Amino acid sequence: MRKVALLIETSNRYGRDLLYGVRDWMQQGERWAIRFTEQARLAPLPGWLRGWEGDGIIARVDSPRIAAALRRTGLPVVDVSAERDASEFPRVSVDNAAVAWLAAEHLAARGFRNFAYFGDAQFLWSRERGREFRRRAAESGLSCAEFAVRARGVRAGSDAEIRAMADWLADQPRPLGVFVCYDGRARHVLEACQLRGWTVPDEIAVLGVDNDEVLCELCTPPLSSVQPNARRTGFEAAELLSRMMRGEKPGRQTRRVEPVRVVERQSTDAVAVADAKVAAAVRFIREHVGDGIDVGDVLRAVPMSRTLLERKFQAALGRSPHREILQQRIARARHLLAESEVSIAVVAELAGFGDASYLSVVFRRETGENPRSYRIRQRVSAASRSTA
Repeated sequence: MRKVALLIETSNRYGRDLLYGVRDWMQQGERWAIRFTEQARLAPLPGWLRGWEGDGIIARVDSPRIAAALRRTGLPVVDVSAERDASEFPRVSVDNAAVAWLAAEHLAARGFRNFAYFGDAQFLWSRERGREFRRRAAESGLSCAEFAVRARGVRAGSDAEIRAMADWLADQPRPLGVFVCYDGRARHVLEACQLRGWTVPDEIAVLGVDNDEVLCELCTPPLSSVQPNARRTGFEAAELLSRMMRGEKPGRQTRRVEPVRVVERQSTDAVAVADAKVAAAVRFIREHVGDGIDVGDVLRAVPMSRTLLERKFQAALGRSPHREILQQRIARARHLLAESEVSIAVVAELAGFGDASYLSVVFRRETGENPRSYRIRQRVSAASRSTA
């Protein structure tokens, strides 16, 4: 039995999902004798590693110091960190550009035209998410401000920083869609909103990353979050390490794994448009998109002429009512494909497409792949789904 060390934190949702992904691969591949230590992010390497006689390592290689120590072991190493521009080891990591683009799409779909980003400048992955979020906003002709620097000596999440966040937010236009680099920092933004009495999500919507469910549900209001596919990352890292331990030399490749979806909770459950008719129409579409509705149904729910509805949607959202229905159907289908075990035919019915063939045609046109390949790419295995 091969001996494998997992140098991955157990203190947060992302790290634990990486470990679940390794476990998923072991259930399908080969059993390993695992060595790991419960630890926090950025913890020093465990002392036992120096004399450990193993066969391979999967690690968060967050610094040159950690990289040097791992090189000295002479063992195959797979890096699962996104903290450095390049890695001397083969790497499987989160696609930060895709995370940022999904966040921008989510906020824009709710009608927000003013964006803001709260990052943590000490981390490369946070800077990458901010850069791609601003780029997406610029390409859509939207504004995006950034709260990036805190005063020297001010601790992240301290009362002083939360007051600084509130002061900064007070100068931003509203309604404002805020994307935050990870869930823990998003909680600080929500506290800044509470400090000034701003309503979330109507005045300021807040979206985090990692979908740490306990943290998100304890926020006030519950926090929406981008869910990375850390289980897939861990699975692919284990698969790669297995090949390396058999003698394969993959070089310094990096595989970026796309996020699963946005898990929407109350903190972004808003229709950020001033036109009450458009807001009512969008809410009707969201609530009934699985019922096979069309624009005629929207007009019966929110009476006006079709021409006026089309004009109002274009002015408020930059798209037609038909396009809004289609986008909501695709979003529902993506969620069902990634998070459920129901058949493609049932996905088509629940997402309002009627039948699987119509879903397949529209899904491929909108996403570039068919529903089955999307499901395979998003889901690690039937076993991982049943133990999620």
